[in-house]
Amino acid sequence: MSGLLEGKAGVVIGASSGLGRAAAALFAEEGAQVAVVARRKDRLAALCDQIRQDGGEAAPILADVTWAADHTRIVAETVAAFGRLDFAFNNAGTIGNFVPMLEQSEEDWDRTLDTNLKAVWMSVQAQAAQMLQNGGGAIVNTSSWLAVGALSGSTSYSASKAGMDGLLRAAALELAPLGIRINNINPGGIDTEMTRKAFRHDAAILAAFGEAHPIGRMGTPRETAQLAAFLLSDRAANITGQAILVDGGYAIAGQRS
Repeated sequence: MSGLLEGKAGVVIGASSGLGRAAAALFAEEGAQVAVVARRKDRLAALCDQIRQDGGEAAPILADVTWAADHTRIVAETVAAFGRLDFAFNNAGTIGNFVPMLEQSEEDWDRTLDTNLKAVWMSVQAQAAQMLQNGGGAIVNTSSWLAVGALSGSTSYSASKAGMDGLLRAAALELAPLGIRINNINPGGIDTEMTRKAFRHDAAILAAFGEAHPIGRMGTPRETAQLAAFLLSDRAANITGQAILVDGGYAIAGQRS
């Protein structure tokens, strides 16, 4: 490993599976001390064990990102474990229920927006306030290609991710003079449980979705995490306010259904 994050301490929110789990492991390999956050205690324990066995440092934090008080607690526990907060990767999210808009419930809409948008706003507030005490830091949020596109049934999910990209731009303007960078990564298809759930575990549809990417397949969690690691590192010191597609060319290919 190149030590992109050597000497830094950070937090990965939504770390129990998929992209978040891959990112936490990669950040530790790159030299960071990593607090990992999720709701599932057993998965967090297994992830921390893996990181430690590989020679890294990790601290588990049980939390629910839809609870406002948990965001300040996450930051406080990270600082208690490692003494500082240099970076944050906000990856928690829900796919919601992919149903036609005319069949969608207010409850599902609210749950998706609360998890994917409001929770990110609360995370960034708490993280940036702590980073000011360090003299700066870096934040990356997981958005989606669906911030600029759509699938049938993606009403609430697309709205939440488009909102994340709007939040990003405004936050970047405010935080840049304070020494804090913030960027979004906008994945296309990633081979994760969330993606399989979105397509109802239909093998034929999943295969067709992968093949619709110009590179001929979906991305892997680790490939996507590598972009997050770079953006959180000092090598990306001149990059802020950007929503970066990491989608194997899917968006430019015009695949929207």
